[in-house]
Amino acid sequence: MTFHPSLPYSRADPALELDVLTPHREPGAAPLPVAIFFHGGGWHEGDRGAGMHPWLNPLLAARGYVTVSVTYRLSGAATWPAQYDDAHDALTWVQDHIADFGGDPSRIAVWGFSAGAHLAAHLALREPVVVKAASLAACPTDLRDIDIDDPNEVTWLMGPPPTPAALAEVSPITWVTPGAPPTLLAHGTADEIVDFTQALSLRDALTAAGAPVELHEIPDATHSWADRPTPEPTNPTANFGTVTAEFFDRVL
Repeated sequence: MTFHPSLPYSRADPALELDVLTPHREPGAAPLPVAIFFHGGGWHEGDRGAGMHPWLNPLLAARGYVTVSVTYRLSGAATWPAQYDDAHDALTWVQDHIADFGGDPSRIAVWGFSAGAHLAAHLALREPVVVKAASLAACPTDLRDIDIDDPNEVTWLMGPPPTPAALAEVSPITWVTPGAPPTLLAHGTADEIVDFTQALSLRDALTAAGAPVELHEIPDATHSWADRPTPEPTNPTANFGTVTAEFFDRVL
């Protein structure tokens, strides 16, 4: 593998950066599918280095994917929609430049954990012509009923008490269309931070729209399953990377 760190990609000042990890590829070989990873952290913490966990980008690179891990502005630095703007800028950069790293700009997938899954979901649902697949772990999908009187990660993300319209706009579920790309929802049934029903809601909305969706339910798993994987009762080798790679292999 070859690691290409700290590549500037955004319109922000100073420009934000991303990392590209590429598998070995013989000269003249066919371009490889691309997977863009967004880290978790409640939109207020974390960094793109999480993508280098061995069960995340390195695992996908070993499976033949050109992988990208993205820095985006956290809520302490900028409020929504800055985070979506950053994710969209990263997607545009990948379209324009990933061929230089052996990637195929016509086969771009997105994936992420928690807040990163939320950004990946927005890209997949709002840019379905470009994004060909999405894998979302512990994804907040519907924020319309959040308690705006109790400071929390969502109110920090949104800034001053958000309006119902703003909470609808930030909720991926409101962007569902029949043209949504194939989506995998991986979620622990005992998630104590993002309730398991969030996955069920997006699954049902995508199903109702006629869009392809799969639910990977992890019995009794908590929120940290994808970020610090623990063995599944029925598949001790499974983690977010292997589940995602198997899904991307099928749909890309």
